[in-house]
Amino acid sequence: MKLWYQSYTKIGYDPRWKQYEDELNSYVQKVARPGTIVHVHGVKTMAPKMFESEYLQQLHVAQVIDNALQAEQQGYDAFCVGGTLDIGHLSLREVLDIPVAFIAESSFYAGCQLARKFGIVAQSEQALRRKLELVRYHGLEQRCTPGAYMNSSNLEIIDLFEKNPQRFIDMFTAAARTCIADGAGILIPGFGAISTFFGERGIHEIDGIPILDLTAVVIKTAEMLVDFQSLGLKRTRLGMHNYASKEEILAARKLYGASSK
Repeated sequence: MKLWYQSYTKIGYDPRWKQYEDELNSYVQKVARPGTIVHVHGVKTMAPKMFESEYLQQLHVAQVIDNALQAEQQGYDAFCVGGTLDIGHLSLREVLDIPVAFIAESSFYAGCQLARKFGIVAQSEQALRRKLELVRYHGLEQRCTPGAYMNSSNLEIIDLFEKNPQRFIDMFTAAARTCIADGAGILIPGFGAISTFFGERGIHEIDGIPILDLTAVVIKTAEMLVDFQSLGLKRTRLGMHNYASKEEILAARKLYGASSK
């Protein structure tokens, strides 16, 4: 089985993401089943406020869709979206025939299987709000605590991983304890790189409450979806959000200048 793991970040293009890139490339292969090959990819362009702006996310997702179609054309069995905003949630599933696994969606449902309530530990107040919007989108408000945040940003966290990892662990622990006090039976990091950081260091719980491994969960979800497809169980193009055929989608991409092929 061959999986394409897509990050929203500039891994492979921006040296500030190099440590995360190296750890992610190592870790994805550790958590994949024997025989599964995972290739990690980033994006060339990322606007400074992409994580905060709905419109910028719409611009950003175009490169993710381009990469997804490339993955399908190159024979990948599934496409993993490793950004916890799950941008392109409807579009990617409409565009691709191969299975798509989203890291936030996969983690929410895994959290529901492992505990009565999950708590999200986000980077910032804004990041937490966006994650809670996703929780509501998936109809899981009753299974989620109010969450907590660390007053940081993605790049600041990446920098701490390298320069002061204990400082980051202390920040995460303090925020996690708020979720635990609110009744969380499992902790969901708000940033995929946090899971890789903890996984590589063998850190799996705070005060006896497990930390969900987002990276492992999205890969296992992709593997499961490929298994389902081999059994004849796959996503349909019929339904509320899937009016266009694959041929119509590819023709429209040419019409709008999104593809020259």
